[in-house]
Amino acid sequence: MVLTGCAIDPAAVSPATTSSEADAQEGQPIDDGGSADNGAQDGDAAAATTVATVPPTSVPPTTVPESEFRCVSLLKCQFAFLEGVDYSLLKLEFTDFSVARLAGANFVRANLKQAIFIRADLTGADFTGADLTSANLTGAVVTGANFTNAKLDSTIICSVDLATATGVTDKQLAAVQKFRDKGARYCP
Repeated sequence: MVLTGCAIDPAAVSPATTSSEADAQEGQPIDDGGSADNGAQDGDAAAATTVATVPPTSVPPTTVPESEFRCVSLLKCQFAFLEGVDYSLLKLEFTDFSVARLAGANFVRANLKQAIFIRADLTGADFTGADLTSANLTGAVVTGANFTNAKLDSTIICSVDLATATGVTDKQLAAVQKFRDKGARYCP
């Protein structure tokens, strides 16, 4: 990505520097556009004005390196409307997605350690290969969400109906910290 330079507007020259000083600094002669005598020769009784041109100064183009988005840290995304957003391969540790609408979001191989998804709408979200170690999914809606090869070590899954999710294995459920199906009781 290349950013182009900027030009300085002659009208924006600092009042501390007069136009004649600016021209003198550039080594150019002062063009005063005539004098009061020239105005009188033309039969115009108006006062003469001094016109000086300040050459535009530009900043050379700057090359900005491609951003490394795998190290993005969001932290607070509570109540956010983030449907269909692609978070693949991102580092989102400790991010709070509580009550966020993340339907169709893509978290493929994302680092979601200790992320909070309390009461989040994860309908159709893809967590394939994501690291959800110590994440909290209490009360999340996971209808159609894909957890194939997701790491669920010490994850809190409480009041979540995993029957509607895909890719959840008994091996993954054996690694969670707390698990309780959707029901009347709340598990902290």
